[in-house]
Amino acid sequence: MIKFYKKYLAIALVFCMVFCAFAEDLVCKTKNGSLFIDYSASTHPGDIISIKLTAKKETRSANALCKVSDAKASIVRVGNTKSPASGDCYALKSRSDTYLCLLPIDSMLKPGEFNLKVSGKFDGVDFSKEYPVSILDKDFLSETIELNASNTAIKTNTSEKRMAQIDKLNKILFSADKDAQYAAGTFKPPVTSTRRTAFYGDRRVYAYSNGKSSTSVHYGHDYGVPTGTVVSACADGKVVMAEDRISTGWSVVIEHMPGLYSLYYHMSKLEVEVGQSVKQGERLGLSGATGLATGPHLHWEVRLLGVAVDPDFFVANKLY
Repeated sequence: MIKFYKKYLAIALVFCMVFCAFAEDLVCKTKNGSLFIDYSASTHPGDIISIKLTAKKETRSANALCKVSDAKASIVRVGNTKSPASGDCYALKSRSDTYLCLLPIDSMLKPGEFNLKVSGKFDGVDFSKEYPVSILDKDFLSETIELNASNTAIKTNTSEKRMAQIDKLNKILFSADKDAQYAAGTFKPPVTSTRRTAFYGDRRVYAYSNGKSSTSVHYGHDYGVPTGTVVSACADGKVVMAEDRISTGWSVVIEHMPGLYSLYYHMSKLEVEVGQSVKQGERLGLSGATGLATGPHLHWEVRLLGVAVDPDFFVANKLY
């Protein structure tokens, strides 16, 4: 009997660990239907918080639309008022009763307890609810990178051309087109090699050839692959940038979902163009060592609402 209870307790603990990371609750109820929320109750710096609103009609209200409008979500640290992450909820094209909001958690965000705030209208009725969210601790690596004179010149370049390139990229990455819904399921790494020379969230010190230095955070994963390695799209999407940049060399940016983009840097050859639709696994070009690079590699990055998040999260987890 004791063994039975121990086994039952172990199963219960596993169930709790798997399912308690996600929470479900009733947000709003009207005579025509109910609105439910599924959300990430805990996550780590560099990952995301996924919020899914589902509208369910009453069976007797067949003509009721039960639409969600002006829905927004944000997180606020307990005891504070400033929000480190906020975004709009948008209706999924694949499911008319479902609304989605993905919030990025910056790798530099200090862990702690937060409140998830969700507000909007359901079936013409205002709603505003708060839910507890925990940002858990996560360790990141630190490294010092020695730059030669050529890479020092790139890193410290403040020319109008480089600043214009940065502004152009930021305008893309901080935009969120609610109709841009191309991807579903999980991402796939852009190369077949598993060898990485740097990781998302690495705390970096750049040692310049002139004796000076600067610090930054690495926004993606670097795959140590030789020049000429085939680079593929991590998920379905639309190419929104394909050009040569001072810092990142030959670069490709793909839009996957509203505000969600993948980036591929330092390539030697591009085989796609802006406006082109691509499928997961479709060839984008070849890896290289263009731009600021200490050797041949592919830099793979994912941005959500302008914030760099861990690409591995999307490899391990479905978008919705």
